[in-house]
Amino acid sequence: MKQSYGERLAAALRLKNLKQAEFAKELNITQAAVSKIINGSQYLDFDMAVKACKALDISLGWLATGVEDEARFFRNPDRQRIEYLLSIINEAEYPLVIVAMEELIEVRLKGSTEKPGKNKLKSAKKSKKKKLK
Repeated sequence: MKQSYGERLAAALRLKNLKQAEFAKELNITQAAVSKIINGSQYLDFDMAVKACKALDISLGWLATGVEDEARFFRNPDRQRIEYLLSIINEAEYPLVIVAMEELIEVRLKGSTEKPGKNKLKSAKKSKKKKLK
């Protein structure tokens, strides 16, 4: 049977011989938050997951999916974040899916509006100047 995200995190803590409180302190979160993650009612956001993986000496791919699939996670940072969030969506209960989808949408919007947004701003300034003339 495949382990859940929380079960994988709990297993990594056991292997590292870390208590939830020690791990929470390392990530600068509460022990209650760690407990919620292990119980499946919360998950680590991408940046926190990267930090957790470093602290636990595990791969992001394994934490996210239970499979050592590093090739999938060694792309550009935005793509890495998207892959992580998609793995959460595939595994999580409904409320967590919504949270992960919201974060995923933010990543996608950030990527699609950074450069075009600047052009729109320039276009708006140009049209305003034309109107003033």
